Amino acid sequence: LPHVQAATTGIRIFQPQFGEGTYSVRYGGNHAKNAILEGDTPSADKVFALRMKAGRWWTETDNQKRLMICVLGYDTAETLFGKLDPIGKQVEVEGQWLTVVGVMERQKRAVGGGKNPEDNIVLLPLETFRKLHPEQKDFLISVKAESPEAMPIVIDEIRQLLRRRRHVPFDKPDNFAIFTQDAFTDLWKQLTNVIFMVGFAVGSVGLLVGGVGVMNIMLVSVTERTREIGIRKAIGARQRDILWQFILEAMTLTGVGGVIGILLGTLIALALRLSFSFLPATITPLAVSVFFGVAAAIGLIFGIYPAWKAARLNPVEALRYE
Repeated sequence: LPHVQAATTGIRIFQPQFGEGTYSVRYGGNHAKNAILEGDTPSADKVFALRMKAGRWWTETDNQKRLMICVLGYDTAETLFGKLDPIGKQVEVEGQWLTVVGVMERQKRAVGGGKNPEDNIVLLPLETFRKLHPEQKDFLISVKAESPEAMPIVIDEIRQLLRRRRHVPFDKPDNFAIFTQDAFTDLWKQLTNVIFMVGFAVGSVGLLVGGVGVMNIMLVSVTERTREIGIRKAIGARQRDILWQFILEAMTLTGVGGVIGILLGTLIALALRLSFSFLPATITPLAVSVFFGVAAAIGLIFGIYPAWKAARLNPVEALRYE
């Protein structure tokens, strides 16, 4: 296709529900378990810009001759060889001996922590893979467009080409699926939106429960300080003075809680940035202001009734209270 820079065909055997493989790779007494087995064409390095730690990628000649060679993922090579040079050595996969011709660099991971399953992988030339597993038919065609601007054109060209080759009638839907980086980005945005909505709902319930707790605390405080309120009123304190006293106490209580929450959130954001550099976890001044404002507002809203009750106390009755 005119706007396609490179294309490759691949097929892999793994457990999609767990994101890891099913094979055990052996070298001597060392075993790399749950390895992914994947076959690719020589052009895969152009499509994915593969980075090699050592050795080489295979050529079209290697692929056509179905040579028993492989490229190991970073973790697979570390587990099997440690500090030894794996190039030229043979590893055993499901009873087949494969000569190692290359080792991949560590793969970048979008989300999650720990080891990346994509680093525990054995890559074979596609024709070698098909010789070992002729029953596997679920191929994935990966395409690199010549530019980001050409993506819509490339998608239309691919759709038209595949519909012709797969003999899909004009009045029938596609019997294949096309995924782009934008599709994965949109999926990620949808997931984060759902997480935000769930978090907002849970947070709202938490704020309501916390507000009721603050109101109960302030009501207990008013009851315990009834005599103090009576003395203040007897020496000239007005209703609004008592009202503002208890409202400010409630806002101070929730404000201190808000400050503690902001500090904890900042520490979590810093920990995420240090542990996972690809996660843009930041705390902005606007977010801090909003968070503190919400905390103070909870104290204001749920502190009004206790403050009103304190302000309405009869000073004579309050002085008699024991």
